[in-house]
Amino acid sequence: MTDASDSPITPRALSIDEAAALPFDAVRTARTLLHAARTAAIATVDPGSGYPYNMVTNLALGADGAPCFFAAAISLHARNLEADDRVAVAIAPEGPGDALTLPRLTLIGRAIRLDGEAFARASRRYVARHPKSKLYLALPDARLYRVNVEDLKLNGGPARNAAQITPADLAIGLAGAEALLAAGEGEIERLNALAGESSRLAVLAGARPGRWRVSGIDPDGLDLVSREATARLWFPFRVETPEQLRRAIAAPAGDRGSVSQ
Repeated sequence: MTDASDSPITPRALSIDEAAALPFDAVRTARTLLHAARTAAIATVDPGSGYPYNMVTNLALGADGAPCFFAAAISLHARNLEADDRVAVAIAPEGPGDALTLPRLTLIGRAIRLDGEAFARASRRYVARHPKSKLYLALPDARLYRVNVEDLKLNGGPARNAAQITPADLAIGLAGAEALLAAGEGEIERLNALAGESSRLAVLAGARPGRWRVSGIDPDGLDLVSREATARLWFPFRVETPEQLRRAIAAPAGDRGSVSQ
């Protein structure tokens, strides 16, 4: 855990007995929240008043697990980020339930505007996650921002709020996976073109059968979306090539998935 001097989140001046908390897999919980999130609340800093300005928007992820969001140039978020690139991203499960009993994740960092090939690459992943975004990403003032996460806080629910995790726990290393990244979009098209394959993968991730699509692939797993839900299939081993991908998705079922309704 970092000190107040080098952390964007000032540690609370209150001693917490972590031994009294209920055990849970904090890293898996945080990663599941991030990869299953279709939307998030984005907070920026108003340059005039200094107050936070918050708005719910769509969320997508880069292959390295970094959050990405859209903002039109005319939006207040874009104006705020021109003056101050600090941003907070709040994520919670979608659907019914008491929010205070469910895990929630807050990410703190800097929003970096993407351009050139980085914008094009992020746009393709964003559209795969949110198909209707093809309309507004084609507008001349469309912007995409990547969040470089500097700190985070996970609340796992009642008696599960004492675990400490770091941004490194959420990051997906891409070194050595160049072959997978180069073939990723083609593999997504191939899987989505195979009758019933996307639904099979969603079921493997713990979801119900339905009209699913693979929306993203990275070395740790693949993301799926339907009109009603999202799902994340975690690979049983790190995947760096298309050949390893095919072995990973053919592996037997297990505790490999997460679903958000």
